[in-house]
Amino acid sequence: MEPPPQNAQDAFPPSTGLALASLLLGMAAIGLSFLLVGFLAGLVGLALGIAYLMQKRGPTTMARWGVGLSVFGILASIGFAVLYFHYYRMMSGAFAGANVAPTGALSNPSPLPSSSSLLKSNLVWSVTIPGAQALCVGDWESDGAARVLVAAVRTLHVLDLAGVEKSTLPLPDQFTSIECGRTKSAGARMLGYTPWGRQVTVIDHSGKLALSQSAGMGVNGAHWGDLDGSGNDAMIIGMNGFGGLEALSSEGKKLWSASLGNVWSQAIVPAAPGRPPLVLATDASGSIHVFDAAGKHQNALRPEGGYYTGMAAGVVESNSVQIIAFSAGAVVAFDQSGKVAWITSASGTTAPASSAHVSAVLGDFAGDGAKEWAFIDGSGDLVIATTGGQKLASIPTPSTIGGFSIAPRQGQGALLLTLDNGVVQAYSFQH
Repeated sequence: MEPPPQNAQDAFPPSTGLALASLLLGMAAIGLSFLLVGFLAGLVGLALGIAYLMQKRGPTTMARWGVGLSVFGILASIGFAVLYFHYYRMMSGAFAGANVAPTGALSNPSPLPSSSSLLKSNLVWSVTIPGAQALCVGDWESDGAARVLVAAVRTLHVLDLAGVEKSTLPLPDQFTSIECGRTKSAGARMLGYTPWGRQVTVIDHSGKLALSQSAGMGVNGAHWGDLDGSGNDAMIIGMNGFGGLEALSSEGKKLWSASLGNVWSQAIVPAAPGRPPLVLATDASGSIHVFDAAGKHQNALRPEGGYYTGMAAGVVESNSVQIIAFSAGAVVAFDQSGKVAWITSASGTTAPASSAHVSAVLGDFAGDGAKEWAFIDGSGDLVIATTGGQKLASIPTPSTIGGFSIAPRQGQGALLLTLDNGVVQAYSFQH
């Protein structure tokens, strides 16, 4: 008796086309999981893989891999969607806050009242350095005396406090922001970057590259500061987009990071006897975030409901911390708990945090041991103000000013240095 005839298709293993398609779509789902199309590819890959396995004929390894990868791609796509939604809410809320008109004390701030004991400003010297884009001050020679560092194209010019050029060094890149720091073993170091650039570069006293830290979404700012009282400056970097805030040791080792969106500006208040160090940063929420040395979030401040971009902080009387921050057309001084000391007018609207118009420096300009702030007020002048909110002096400045810094001097008041269109000027102050 002959066996019953078989269907020709039943005589062979089923086509593996569905399994192969499932595998390829699963791989595509993972690779494209950061996009919506990755989620769709995962769904189709999952469906094809299940359809093949339901036939219960032929090899199943490829289909099982396709199903597994598809599921993984779907879950990854959902994770990215949740992340995008989180940052969308954060950024949209931030921009909404930035566009809200200031109210209350911030809506129409008054100029600072003048002190009964004003300071007279004197132009000490002026030096033209073609192509100058950034300046800072530091103990570059490790001899206890401050030097003025000016970055011009790819050259670093080193000046003494009399305005005399002492040396030059080649730079590995062009910088529009620089800052001098120190380590106990290697001496002076200088960090340099360009806002929204891709990295922060650090050179030593000889001009040799010490370290370089990349930031995929761009750098918004970087600063030095001693976080542990060791005498070695650590570095904090505020990054654009979703890059957050990062702290690095003097050797470039990552200490900690904080998830913030668009970290506008940053500051370090170094450790001192009886006072722990602080790290501060403004971000797209408009808040001033306060962290301890280990990166633990301490507070988020928005005095008077302002939206803050530029910010600086330092130690003032009685070893206390004062913060000065800029919100639209106002500048506010307050302590680390958010208690406001004074409010006055600031120049412009919500300028980028790298702008001189939302920057401030703190130092002893009168040489009497008291600290004063220097910043650009609503009139466009560079003013010297007490930590109690009284104006001591003012210098008319052009709207094109590129930056300013403070140079301490032994036994006398500090110099105020300004940079505008390649011209560095130094001012002293006296009663």
